[in-house]
Amino acid sequence: MIIAELEAANIIFFGPGLIQTSQSPMGQLNGLRADAITQAWEIGEEAYQSRDPEQAEGINLDILARLRLISRVLGESDESLRQAITNAGVANTRDADFYRAVLNVDGVTWAKIYSNDTGSTDANGIAAHSVSVAALGGSDEEVATVARQYIVPGISSYGNTVVSTEIDGFCRSISIMRPIETPIKLAITVSKQNGADGCPPPSNAAIAQTLFAGLTGANRPANGQDITLHMIRTIISCVYPNVEVTAGEGALVADALAALPLAIAFNQIATITLDNITVTAV
Repeated sequence: MIIAELEAANIIFFGPGLIQTSQSPMGQLNGLRADAITQAWEIGEEAYQSRDPEQAEGINLDILARLRLISRVLGESDESLRQAITNAGVANTRDADFYRAVLNVDGVTWAKIYSNDTGSTDANGIAAHSVSVAALGGSDEEVATVARQYIVPGISSYGNTVVSTEIDGFCRSISIMRPIETPIKLAITVSKQNGADGCPPPSNAAIAQTLFAGLTGANRPANGQDITLHMIRTIISCVYPNVEVTAGEGALVADALAALPLAIAFNQIATITLDNITVTAV
């Protein structure tokens, strides 16, 4: 295609009698020019792909992330980082970047950002025009220092831990929420049937493992989030649509089981072990 365009341009410039066979001087010159143009296109395409978040990979994607003042979380995939760079599907980009910054603090295993933009105290007890940073792990000082960079003066911070921070000689107290890890236990009753593919239903142990993963993974219930029957049904049915949770009970580990929901205060976050999940099939 490139050679054809070069030959057509040469005819316009030199006239129709120009000899451009592959063995002729002009033909060989056309070949050299075509090779150079092709190489330039390839270099340009490679440069574009390495700077396009939708196509860049590995180190090139990390470079693009740094231009957005964010960095890859330990173990994060290219796909997840790419979404963070482009903010695809993210309605509140401010809190998304804030969340990533807290999660990148050494030792932090879980984090969530709450903001109350209204003129009154919200249901969580967060004062008007305040931000609450909840985090598990990491040092109080590092989490608070990161929070300070995103909580502008005039906006209050809310939490159960007050930390004095200093940046460039200027001091400011930041409150962060350190949720109390509250051990709970659950007992659920399920009804199982063969799947649409004819395969037998999962074992009670597999159902318990699925529920455990849903209550302890990256999308675990946040601080202040009650443990409800709907939550449990959603976790299990998303993995096993042929399993119906018919009843559920829960309690703090030291208390007697009672019908769900199990209330969790805003300064608490539910934790559970596999041994504290009981599954009964009927």
